[in-house]
Amino acid sequence: MGFNQSELAAGEYVIFHARAHWKVLVAPVLVLVVALVGWGVFWFMVIPEAAKWDWARWTVGVICLAAVLIWTLAPLVRWACRTDTLTNLRLISREGVFKRTGRDIPMDRVHAVSYEQGLIERVLGAGTLHVQTAAQQSDVALDDVAHVKRRQLQINEQLLNRDFEAVSPDSADGRAAEEAIGRFDGRSGSRPAQPED
Repeated sequence: MGFNQSELAAGEYVIFHARAHWKVLVAPVLVLVVALVGWGVFWFMVIPEAAKWDWARWTVGVICLAAVLIWTLAPLVRWACRTDTLTNLRLISREGVFKRTGRDIPMDRVHAVSYEQGLIERVLGAGTLHVQTAAQQSDVALDDVAHVKRRQLQINEQLLNRDFEAVSPDSADGRAAEEAIGRFDGRSGSRPAQPED
């Protein structure tokens, strides 16, 4: 399911739209496999076929079904309903099935972004993305982000674009930036004289 374009402001466009990494579905799938195998073993091999044991078969079936609903279906629905979206103006998080919660972080409030990965997460390319903002809750953590390094780079690119566009070439900051660039690429730090009209 793609991002709802009606949520975008004028001039806003989506850079990425993603769900949590698939690793969060490993445990629910294992529960499903164990429940199905357990149900089959008990139904066909362990419980005698006598009619007086029908209650035991149905009890095992109900327990396996409840386990699948609680530990497989519910996490799958939660995964499908949680999304992270980066636009050129904000970072958008949406989650929840019956009670939806949303969090929008304007890019002009973001100061820094970093990521954290464990050993298995490094192998899988997942991780936790930490977004430092100017708000009171200065660090927002997005867990189980897929392609976390790429996502950090994409957010950093937006921050750099914002900072670059915010500096006027004729301002003191713009002249200082231009002089710094000149020092690094071998040009003279002074700006060429502008022709007068």
